[in-house]
Amino acid sequence: MNQCSNTEIAYRRDLIGKGIEDMKKLNRRQFVTESAAVAGTLAAGMAMPGIAHAADDSWGDLTGKLLFDGEAPERKKVVVDKDVECCGEFDIRDESLMVGKDGGLQNVYIYVRSRGVAVCPDLEEQVEERLELDNLHCIFVPHCMAIWSTKQEFHIVNSDPVAQNVAFNPLLDKPANIVIPVDGDATWKFNRAQRIPVPIACNYHPWESAYILPLDNPYVAITGEDGSFTIPKLPVGELEFQVWHERVGYLDTEDWPKGRMKITIQAGTNDLGTIKLPPSTIQK
Repeated sequence: MNQCSNTEIAYRRDLIGKGIEDMKKLNRRQFVTESAAVAGTLAAGMAMPGIAHAADDSWGDLTGKLLFDGEAPERKKVVVDKDVECCGEFDIRDESLMVGKDGGLQNVYIYVRSRGVAVCPDLEEQVEERLELDNLHCIFVPHCMAIWSTKQEFHIVNSDPVAQNVAFNPLLDKPANIVIPVDGDATWKFNRAQRIPVPIACNYHPWESAYILPLDNPYVAITGEDGSFTIPKLPVGELEFQVWHERVGYLDTEDWPKGRMKITIQAGTNDLGTIKLPPSTIQK
């Protein structure tokens, strides 16, 4: 009886020992499996708590082309009646409606209207310190500009052999009336973002005009000679955009009431394609 009991006790001890060892092996396998899963997660670039990074799929570009769907109007020659010995040498024409040879509608502003928009860090790193306006051949060059007002300084130069004047009055911001002598320059800092472009005038030469749009973000484009535009690295998600042209202000169409449009930006390129605008939308 005692011998049988001792054998049974030994057998049970072996079972218990084997069970403990199996549990240890199981725990080791589970640890290795979970560790591999974590390593795979990191290798795949998936975000782990506390180490998330901005990814390429957080940003998208908006592109498109605006065409004047009609015969391009003739750009009328302006009356040059000041500093004629200098300015009279140049063929100065109205710049308020610029249409390229293939119908591209130039100098249309397209910019984000939504407030508090996130800005891609790449754009902050690449932004130039200055935006320059030149007085050249008795006109402002360029005619239309946009400035990231919290990051950039407005730099004005005079390349003409006569003195120039630059005047503008931003809404709820300090007005400017700057005299630029021959070979002179000046700098200006905007203190407040604007909802629409600010007109720039020259009190010496009344035909000179330009526009500048101070914004608190870099998300703005101005159409080129062919009517094309690109706004790079927008945050993904729904954004509201404003479309503006100096002839009419808000470029109002059936699809863009008050010149506004909402677009859900996706990662990569968001192409609006070619948009034809009838003359009635511009020549009001």
